[in-house]
Amino acid sequence: MNYIERIKEIEKTESLSREELAMKCGMKYTRLRNVIGGQAEVRASDLAGIAEAFPEYEVWLFTGREYPNEGQISPMTKKAKKD
Repeated sequence: MNYIERIKEIEKTESLSREELAMKCGMKYTRLRNVIGGQAEVRASDLAGIAEAFPEYEVWLFTGREYPNEGQISPMTKKAKKD
């Protein structure tokens, strides 16, 4: 799973519109739209804004790994815990 797929997974799991996600992460909507659409490269600052808004996903967002004992999970793990 690449960065864009991870961002989309957060958007879906958190039930946020793209506009809401951008606002929550301190990004301009057009920037987020372009990143997700592939018209712009993902910047470290984009990922940092998302990680700040969703600290429980930080490690997963950057690496794809989870450390549940340290509170670092993926959106899929969060969803599975709900169900």
